[in-house]
Amino acid sequence: MKTLTKLVGCSAIVSAFAMLTAPTLAQSQDSSPFKAPQTRQAFNFISLGVADHDADDNSIILEGSYEFNAPWFVSGYLRDGDDGPFGDGRDAQGLKFGRYLWLNHNLVADFSGRLGQVDFGPEDSAYWGVEGNLRTRIDRFELYAGLGWVDYMDAGSDSQYQFGSRFYLTPEFAVGARYQDSEFGDGLRIDVSYHF
Repeated sequence: MKTLTKLVGCSAIVSAFAMLTAPTLAQSQDSSPFKAPQTRQAFNFISLGVADHDADDNSIILEGSYEFNAPWFVSGYLRDGDDGPFGDGRDAQGLKFGRYLWLNHNLVADFSGRLGQVDFGPEDSAYWGVEGNLRTRIDRFELYAGLGWVDYMDAGSDSQYQFGSRFYLTPEFAVGARYQDSEFGDGLRIDVSYHF
């Protein structure tokens, strides 16, 4: 499926979700919703994004995270990438289990282990890895950066990085952009997210 078709479908899903949550959003407005420290929004969310990778490949990413017992969280993602040169699907999915800790009143570090599966086109590979991130919140902006290492069991290993920002339109809805190294190379990712 081509990226434009995926974008249209994903836009319809996000629009429907926004219409369904609008009444709840209107009732939950707070006069001072952006005071630090805050972690719930950083670790309790669902997002939908588009990434542009090396070699003109694109993907749609559905990602979610849940803080099940502070400071522990679990997260996961599904990536639906453009078909490869031979029509092979290029998809990935993964799970992460981690913990965050406060470094000061508005700086949080998180560390996690991860595992998953990636389809590089003609070949598949399971993977496992570790990562660490730093994040801070300044009014409506969340800034973060991180490093990771991944061992693709059938395709070698890779170090990865990311840095980006989210802007909270409301306490629940945010838009974000990040530059990251992923399974399919470096690229820019843009997403919208709902935080709970």
